[in-house]
Amino acid sequence: MKNVCKILLVFVLCLTICSCEKNENELLVDKINELENKINTLIDDNSNYSDNNYDDVINDGEGNTTIDTNEIVNTLNEYKNNANDILNNINDLKVPNKRSEVIDLFFKWKTTIEKLDTELDYYENNLENMYRNNELSYTDFRKYDNDIENIENILDKAEDTLELKTNYDD
Repeated sequence: MKNVCKILLVFVLCLTICSCEKNENELLVDKINELENKINTLIDDNSNYSDNNYDDVINDGEGNTTIDTNEIVNTLNEYKNNANDILNNINDLKVPNKRSEVIDLFFKWKTTIEKLDTELDYYENNLENMYRNNELSYTDFRKYDNDIENIENILDKAEDTLELKTNYDD
């Protein structure tokens, strides 16, 4: 009788282990499917860029800037001022005592940061289009791209400060 109980116990343990591995495998398969979907979305988004006839555009060197860059400089300064305003407002933030209000405050500012970051991404794409169409020299494009990176760093600092002040990180 003891041997039968031992064998039954071993059998139940084996089934338990096998079912755990199956659940883990199912989770891994789900993760793989999710990643494949994200990759397909990125490929589709990237194909939209190739549909814009970029293959016909060649900027094979330094080139010359053929447009007035004052508007670009003004736009970048405006973005920088907005990012600094966000950072300053977050630095001066008074955090409420209620946790639900803190979370609401966090997402209000997080949304503001993400909105400006998205605008910067679109503007960076516009600058790249200008470069590819020989409207901006490589030097000017890199300079403006670096300016955008600096603004994004301000937004990163604002987000880090927000997380620190609210003690919340999504």
